Amino acid sequence: MIRKEELVRIADAKKLSMKNAEKDYLLELLLFAIFSESGDSLLFKGGTALYKFYSLNRFSEDLDFTINKRRVDIEKVVQVALRRLSALGIEGKSDMEKYGNEINARLLFKGPLYNGSKESMAYVAINCSLREKPIAAKKELFVPFYREIPSFDVFVMGAEEILAEKVRAIYSRNKARDVYDIWFLIKRGVAPDMRMIEKKLKVCKLSFSKKAFAEKLEEKSGLFVPDLSGLIMGELPDFKKIKAEVLKKF
Repeated sequence: MIRKEELVRIADAKKLSMKNAEKDYLLELLLFAIFSESGDSLLFKGGTALYKFYSLNRFSEDLDFTINKRRVDIEKVVQVALRRLSALGIEGKSDMEKYGNEINARLLFKGPLYNGSKESMAYVAINCSLREKPIAAKKELFVPFYREIPSFDVFVMGAEEILAEKVRAIYSRNKARDVYDIWFLIKRGVAPDMRMIEKKLKVCKLSFSKKAFAEKLEEKSGLFVPDLSGLIMGELPDFKKIKAEVLKKF
C-alpha cells in the first residue's frame, strides 16, 4: 500500500481531492485484481472506463461492468480481489446485492487515509449488469498510474456503445454527469449510432424522441454544478452550451 505522503503528491499531480486520489488508487488495484480473475467474462464500461481509457477529464468513482459470460461468479471475483488487496496491506469487506438483472457490491477499505475511524474507510461500488449482451467490445492493455501495479489486459466497451448507454441513462436516471459524458464523447468525435441507441432503449421499453431527450437533459440543469463540482479537471462548461451542442448531434 502506498503511503499517505505519496498520496498527497498523486492528488496534486492528478488534481484530485485526497479522498478521490485514494479511491483512484483503489480502483486501479481492483481493476487489476478483477481482470486477473475474470479474463474476458466481464466488460468494463461507464464513467470510469471513459476516465481510464478515453481520457475523460471527469473523475469517476464506481466500477461498472456488463457480464459477458454467464458462468462468471461475481461473488468469487470480488472475494479474490479482496484477498489480493489484503496481501498489500489493504483490508476490505464487501456487501453483495442481487436483484433483477443486476449484481451490485459495496466495498469498504482501510486504505492509505484510514485512521481507525469508520468514516475514514474508503468506499467503492461495483455494478454488474446481466440484462444484455455487449455490442462493441475491445481488448486493451492498461498501464496503471501506480508503479506497484503491473500492466494488464482489460476488456472495455467501445466509445459508441458507452455513448448509447449514456443516452439511455438520460432517460432512466437523474444524474447530470451523464450529460457531461455525452458531450465529452461528442466533442471527441464519437457520433451517436441511432440503431445502437434504439437497441439500448428497447431493453427498458423506451424509444428515442428528440423532444423527450431534450426535456430529460433539461431536468439535469439544476444538478449540473452540484453533481460535477470537484470532479472536473479544468473549468466546468456552461450547461446551456453543453445541452445545445449535444442536441445538435441528434
